[in-house]
Amino acid sequence: MNKLINEKYEQLSEAQRKVARYIVENMEEVVVLSAQRIASLSDVSEATVHRFAKTLGYFSFVELKQDIHTTLRKNQRALNNLITTTAEKPDSWLEKHFLQEADNIVRTSKAIKERDIQDVANTLLHANHIWIAGWRLGLSITTYMRFVFSYMLGNTTLIPQGELAEYSAHFKKTDVLIGSVFPRYDHKTVQIIKKAKEKHVQTIILTDSPLCPACKHADITLLAKTKSKGFLDSYTAALSICQAIVNELSHIGGERVKENIKQIEKSYPDFLEKSES
Repeated sequence: MNKLINEKYEQLSEAQRKVARYIVENMEEVVVLSAQRIASLSDVSEATVHRFAKTLGYFSFVELKQDIHTTLRKNQRALNNLITTTAEKPDSWLEKHFLQEADNIVRTSKAIKERDIQDVANTLLHANHIWIAGWRLGLSITTYMRFVFSYMLGNTTLIPQGELAEYSAHFKKTDVLIGSVFPRYDHKTVQIIKKAKEKHVQTIILTDSPLCPACKHADITLLAKTKSKGFLDSYTAALSICQAIVNELSHIGGERVKENIKQIEKSYPDFLEKSES
């Protein structure tokens, strides 16, 4: 299903793309929802949902749902929700919140491969310079990456949002760019990732969906679930992916990582406030 939607995505109207994004992110729920309900959750008309199914080549929306159901059964993805199906019924909104956060991590872990994390870590380790792009709420991810990768490797820069032209001018093909691109898929982030590819910079994209416009410019794409019980998306699973990369770097980085951390730790006392005697 994801492959089919990707192939047809450019042919979809903006309203149909909303339906596509909702279906890709909520396949397990879609099989039990009506077209009217999916339309409401996607903020489009019910007619748009039916047109979406026909654009993909299905006779009807019901046939599309049947195909999704078959795919889920084949891949055993209907069992992904391990946390919420085995936990006791939550008694409070707080329990629901933490169960949703845990569920995002479980779902993300089932979709990501160890090879992906290993490839990312190796790419970062051998990069001449690591550039990081992603702002607004994405800063919760990119500032973490900038600090930790600088701490471990030393050659990392978080590009300031207002200085894209100035920093992208220094991209080299021996560099790596990591982009954090989550809804609303900030145009400037996508543009600087595109610019990096034009300069033959390796690109790593952390996002929530294969339909993210930055994915077409990615060498490696890492997908994180972002469902939330609140009005803002959750980045817990995305940060968990970052931590997995950090763990892999610590294993393969060897003396380089140790030496970099050692030099930073030696500098810390110079900037500590001395207690008054």
